[in-house]
Amino acid sequence: MDARTWHDYSTAEAPREPSALTQSQWKHFSNQQRDAHVDQLRHWLEHLYVQTSELTAIGNAMTKVVRSNSESPPGSKDVVVLTGPNAVGKSTLMMRWGRDRYLEWTRTADHDGRGRPVVYPSLDCEADMCPVVWINLDASTKIKDFDVEILEFFGLPGEGLMRHLSKRAVRATERHQTRILIVDDAHLLKTNWKGGRDVLDHIKHINTELGEIGITLILIGANLAGSDLVTDPQIAGRLKMQTFPRYELNDIGDMRAWQGIVRQLENQVLPHLPAGKPGMLFTKLPSDLWFRTQGYLGDLTELIAGATLAATSDNAHEILLKHLDGVELSERAEEGRHHRRSSNSRPRPA
Repeated sequence: MDARTWHDYSTAEAPREPSALTQSQWKHFSNQQRDAHVDQLRHWLEHLYVQTSELTAIGNAMTKVVRSNSESPPGSKDVVVLTGPNAVGKSTLMMRWGRDRYLEWTRTADHDGRGRPVVYPSLDCEADMCPVVWINLDASTKIKDFDVEILEFFGLPGEGLMRHLSKRAVRATERHQTRILIVDDAHLLKTNWKGGRDVLDHIKHINTELGEIGITLILIGANLAGSDLVTDPQIAGRLKMQTFPRYELNDIGDMRAWQGIVRQLENQVLPHLPAGKPGMLFTKLPSDLWFRTQGYLGDLTELIAGATLAATSDNAHEILLKHLDGVELSERAEEGRHHRRSSNSRPRPA
């Protein structure tokens, strides 16, 4: 990720929702018309999303921390951590939240000929305004790699002595008026080796340096609860942890919430399934949807999007159990599916 890519993502228009068709219209389409409409539907479904009350609460909590950090005196700030299993939707949530912050903070800024927001650190200097910095960590990231990712986001060289890179990275965030530094795949920070303590100390140092200029550090990572990163006493004292929600089958409150989420998604896809009826998913298939996804939102949206396309392709134009069964999800979801099938514990439809 770099500043241009983030700006382009944040300002891109959402794909246009295709028009809803009747079954008669589908029947009278030529193959070319049909293929074009399915392609448009597929593109729109790639952006299928549901904003639950739990996700809203996470976003509000992060916004509150960022505001508090920006208004408090200089010094080490609270660190936000968003965690949960792999591939459940953490990064999607954070990208949408970060995009909203970017648009909010750049709305009144000057813009250059490229349409990108700019600031003027001095009378004779113009710089891109980058209130949101997003970096992705590689496997076994060490201190220098962390700082290089920050510099490269701004298009700056990541070469030089390690002790100089941190200072250059922090100066860059100040020059470009950064407010939040989002670190994705933070679980890849290499803390389980002889230099692991140095990595943790560097995170604390960076947080202090950023805190001096009111910037909030946000870490996204899989299964961070109980890890070295969050149990370090100094980091734990500043930690604001958010856990991506999962809805449990044996909890009545969770199942009610799950059914409501399924209904929201059904309402989005139902206009494009002319043979479908209200309740097609949230009344008839909520347990089957849970069985396939184990209560994770990312898998749920992927499953419903795939089933919508399958129901369109075979002219059923309503989602049936066979369409769910034909969608292959993440390895984690498939392992859970096979485990429940082998233990003969598939839940009965609600």
